[in-house]
Amino acid sequence: MHSNNNLLLLAFFGAATALRRTCAVDNVQNDGTGTYIITDFDTLPVIAADFCTEVPELEKLNSAPQIEAGDSFTVPCRVRKRDCLRIPNSKVGYYTVVEGDTLAYIASDFCVAASRLPTMNPGVITDNSVSPGMIIEVPCSWN
Repeated sequence: MHSNNNLLLLAFFGAATALRRTCAVDNVQNDGTGTYIITDFDTLPVIAADFCTEVPELEKLNSAPQIEAGDSFTVPCRVRKRDCLRIPNSKVGYYTVVEGDTLAYIASDFCVAASRLPTMNPGVITDNSVSPGMIIEVPCSWN
């Protein structure tokens, strides 16, 4: 019932597509990092959330803790396939499950443990599995 209420709120208040920041994988280092170009709207906490890391980790990867639009910035970098519809003024949103999705794949793209998704979706995820077409709540704090 919890998710059904959230879906009603989503329909009433609307949602915003939270487009993920992307990075260019550094194939030379092959250490799981890549380059992200800073925009006018970026802050370290927002960048960290989008790349599934913490601000201190970003500071370790980059010599200058200050960021300016146009700067190249080293970030943990991997391909993610999933985006969410974020509820305005919230750190959560919704994702529609597609063929081939598992809790582990979804969790990885949304920077959360797979065990947390059923907790976020009581009555929706009941047997620790998902099916195409299910709409589930996921962390969606970026943008």
